Amino acid sequence: MYFSAIEDLPLPPSFTERTSAGEGFGSESGRIILVAAEGALTPVAVRDFYYEALPQLGWSVSPQMDGTLVFQRGREQLSFTVESANGRTILGARLVVAAAPSNGD
Repeated sequence: MYFSAIEDLPLPPSFTERTSAGEGFGSESGRIILVAAEGALTPVAVRDFYYEALPQLGWSVSPQMDGTLVFQRGREQLSFTVESANGRTILGARLVVAAAPSNGD
């Protein structure tokens, strides 16, 4: 199962997409898509899921000093927040797509 707004971003097992998610913003410099989901896996299991699944989809881990989970694929950057709340794990993802370089028109 995949997020509806980011068709090639898989949901962790047993996670459901939040209905308020899937917001998108765009401009000449690119676009941003925000999605969220929740489920019963631990935050560590969610991180491990993405470390295994995303490289198979062409994403590379982009290490961050603050421990943020970030992946890069061409002009796309995918970052995650993973938190526990009330016995559930809340996952937030942000996809930033930079615009293609202009030809100097």
